[in-house]
Amino acid sequence: MSSYALSRHHSQHSWSPLIFDVILWILFLGPIASPLLRATGLPLVSETGTLARELLATYICPTPERSLWLLGWPMAVCARCWGATIGLWLGRLAIGDRAPALLRRYRSLHWSWRLLLSALPFLLWPLEIVGHYSGWWFAPLWLLLVNGIQAGFAAGIFFASVWPGLWPAARTGESVPSLQ
Repeated sequence: MSSYALSRHHSQHSWSPLIFDVILWILFLGPIASPLLRATGLPLVSETGTLARELLATYICPTPERSLWLLGWPMAVCARCWGATIGLWLGRLAIGDRAPALLRRYRSLHWSWRLLLSALPFLLWPLEIVGHYSGWWFAPLWLLLVNGIQAGFAAGIFFASVWPGLWPAARTGESVPSLQ
C-alpha cells in the first residue's frame, strides 16, 4: 500500500488597508460629529447628533456621563472609549517595517497569545468603572483618556497583526504564524 503526502497550499489573501483605515476614521470622527451636529441647532442635523449620542451611550459606552464636551455638548462616547480609538490609530501607525523589535516579537507569537496579551489592558476598564460607581474614586477625564489609549493601542496592534496584508510580509529569517 502506498501513501502520498498531499501538500496543502495556503494562499495569504491580502485585504486592502484602506478598509481598516476607513473603519478607524469612522470610529475616531463619529463621537466628535455628534456634538458638532447638535451645536448647529438645525432641525434634522441636530436630531441626527442626538440620535448618535443616544445610540452610542445606550449600546456601546459603559459610562457616557464621563464624556468630553465640545461646543457645549457631550461627545457620543466617554473619554475612555474615545481614547481607545486614539490608541487604535497609534497601534495602526506603529506596525510594519517601522515597528520596534518588541512589536515584531509580538507579531511572531501565535494569534491566541497575541489576543490574550492585547486583552490584558482592558482589565483596567471594569476596575475603573466598578470603582467609580461604588464611590471608591472619581478618576479625572484625562486618566480615562489615557486608560482608553493604552487599551486601544493593545487592540490596535492585535487587529493589525491579524488583518491579512496590513502588516508587511516577514523578512527572511522572521517567522510569522498564520491565523489558523
